[in-house]
Amino acid sequence: MNAAARSDPIDSLLMATGARLPGPAGPRDDILAELRDGLIEAAEANKRNGMGHGEAVQLAVRQFGDAPTLATSFWPEMAAAQARRVVLALAVTGPIVAALWASAARSRGTGSESGLFDGGQAHLAAALLVAAALGCGIWTIVATSRVVHRPYVAPRTLLLGAAATGGVAVIADLAVLSMLAVPLASFPGPIHQLALGAAMLASGTRLILTSRASWSCLAMTTSATR
Repeated sequence: MNAAARSDPIDSLLMATGARLPGPAGPRDDILAELRDGLIEAAEANKRNGMGHGEAVQLAVRQFGDAPTLATSFWPEMAAAQARRVVLALAVTGPIVAALWASAARSRGTGSESGLFDGGQAHLAAALLVAAALGCGIWTIVATSRVVHRPYVAPRTLLLGAAATGGVAVIADLAVLSMLAVPLASFPGPIHQLALGAAMLASGTRLILTSRASWSCLAMTTSATR
């Protein structure tokens, strides 16, 4: 914290509140900007009532409450933003990863994925994973939407839904890597190997990022009371 922030009660309160708001930076910045505007308006109103600048600012800060109280009031909004961000990211990256694996399979030169995606059990497992991911993801997106009228959904439930979606995605990436990487690696050809490398890199990267995002959602479920 710099000297200016320490000397300005509004900046000090904003910094302390922001430090207690985990989640995406964009929504947090919007919340703090709105909070700053409210504090400044309250201070100006106090000055119009005859107070000096310092006294007016101090009263405005007291009127809004301390950092833990403010962070608790804004935490549900941050929880919804975090859950929605994770699910939307998975919705965007899922088809990309799937397309890269399909491209790697097609690049073998046989013109078919036969032998790699055959088998009733594999199809059933894939269908269940897709259904689970879509179910959790769609529910989370709808529940966090501001334009859809819905009953109140507990913020922790939203975070758990996003974490569950991420968990399904992690399982799917692990399954694809374990079942397809080795069989596809046995086929020669620079184009095929390049396509396979891109698919493996995409799955591996998404696996790491999704794991972190899911853990962040779970960690946020306990952050409201800190």
